[in-house]
Amino acid sequence: MIHAIALRDLFPAGSLFLDCWEGSSRFRSLVPRWFRDPGAFAEQRDALVGRAYDRKAVASILQEQNLLFGAGSAVMANIQRLADPRSLVVIGGQQAGLFGGPLYTVHKALTILSLAERMESHLGQPVIPVFWIASEDSDLAEVDKAVVADSDGRLRELRLAGDETAKVPVSLVKLGSGLPPLLDELAEVLPQTEFASDILESLRLSYSPEKAYPQAFGAWMAALFSGRGLVIIDPSDVRLKRIAMPLFQKEVAGKSPVSRAVIEQTKLLSGAGYAPQIELREGMLTLFHQAPAREAIAIQDRGFTLRSAGRAFSNGDLEALLAEKPEQFTPNAVLRPLYQDSLFPTLAVVLGPSEIAYFCQLPLAYQGMNIPMPVIFPRSSLTLVEPRVQRLLSKFDLSLAAVLSRGERIIDDIVRKGIPPALLDQLSSGREQAVGTWDSLSQSIHRLDPTLDRTAQIAAGRTLRQFEFMEKKILQAARRKEETLRAQTRRLAAALAPRGGLQERTLTALPFLARYGRPVLGQAAAAIDPFAPEHRGVVIDG
Repeated sequence: MIHAIALRDLFPAGSLFLDCWEGSSRFRSLVPRWFRDPGAFAEQRDALVGRAYDRKAVASILQEQNLLFGAGSAVMANIQRLADPRSLVVIGGQQAGLFGGPLYTVHKALTILSLAERMESHLGQPVIPVFWIASEDSDLAEVDKAVVADSDGRLRELRLAGDETAKVPVSLVKLGSGLPPLLDELAEVLPQTEFASDILESLRLSYSPEKAYPQAFGAWMAALFSGRGLVIIDPSDVRLKRIAMPLFQKEVAGKSPVSRAVIEQTKLLSGAGYAPQIELREGMLTLFHQAPAREAIAIQDRGFTLRSAGRAFSNGDLEALLAEKPEQFTPNAVLRPLYQDSLFPTLAVVLGPSEIAYFCQLPLAYQGMNIPMPVIFPRSSLTLVEPRVQRLLSKFDLSLAAVLSRGERIIDDIVRKGIPPALLDQLSSGREQAVGTWDSLSQSIHRLDPTLDRTAQIAAGRTLRQFEFMEKKILQAARRKEETLRAQTRRLAAALAPRGGLQERTLTALPFLARYGRPVLGQAAAAIDPFAPEHRGVVIDG
């Protein structure tokens, strides 16, 4: 069963992401090709024809990396197909999140696989799915945690302690001694099912203390997607940087033509009414120096300086250091896509909403560096709906769209439905009527026999106490029902809209894998139609 929610119900009209899907004229004015145009992919393919790529060297590095990740034959076959001069690539990437990171990482991988398969059939030539690990990111706080839901539906954040101020790339950060107890804690949190031990064993094989974040992340992604042929790349490999050296040298020799192009494109973006995702400062290279901490490189009249260290380089000195020690340089967010697409004949790049925003700042940079900009393609968006959660939706007559738009506020809607608001009003009215009836009756009894006054008062008191007793019982029942409803709706909101946002932005895949096994990935994959302009809720079979 699939819940289909129009993206217009989740994203504001006029937002860049929605305009990307709907193809507004102001969005299309910013990018070379729109992904829903019938000829977009053939045009991109034609733009890549005849361009030189060091396919053999890249394939050799990929083969070595993916063997270390534990990839299987389907991946190795795709790497071999990359050597075909007609082959193209669909690519997307993500940070090396602890235990695989949020679910949108899984959804991005599945979108890459689906789109590559679709384009291979459409174009009649090999299209290879590639996943790029953002291994040179230095924001440890973005990758050192994982959020799971326990058996009661409560969110648990598991965090691996580390030095978040070091500003070294995560490719140099070992997981360390804090990992084994964190894995033990995870084992206690995950549901105990027939699948849990297999998933935990696979996770422990991927994540070990001596590994750095990208190595562990790559091994886990291989464990999940190797059978589907997803090729994984770690761009921190110095050999890949040597292949991309002409791009880096052009950026240094030209004193950041990429920055100038991005600043110019950002003016166009702002003129179209969109807020820029990346704010670039003039006078800075889009390369960082890294030895081992990352330092910005400022452009001077006669050379360059490291922003924090104050170390100066002449033009020639920096170019010589780049050629001699490319491992000491890493591209920033705007140069990274050009680095990627100088290595691969990229047909399309699969992106999340914020990534699409900053890619819209890059077209002039691609043009200036003579690299065909790939077709921007939005990642599919999913919510995994467990059977018990679907039963709650049915019980409360709720749509997934209502929960996603209302979040925990849906609790008040459910409570109002569950407790008849007129009940206590009816009880109060009945009590007032009883008081009036006994007043009238007591007067009649007094006229008949004044000695019965006391008996009448006692009887009237008993009647009113019955109303009080009933009112108390009704209030207790209402509170119990409300507490039950609130507990159920909290679980519903935590499962579908944790922390008030889409499930895929918070939860990892681990609880779903532990409860339903690896087939849950197949169910998610089957639910993806990469060209459908909707968010989909996948009701899991189980």
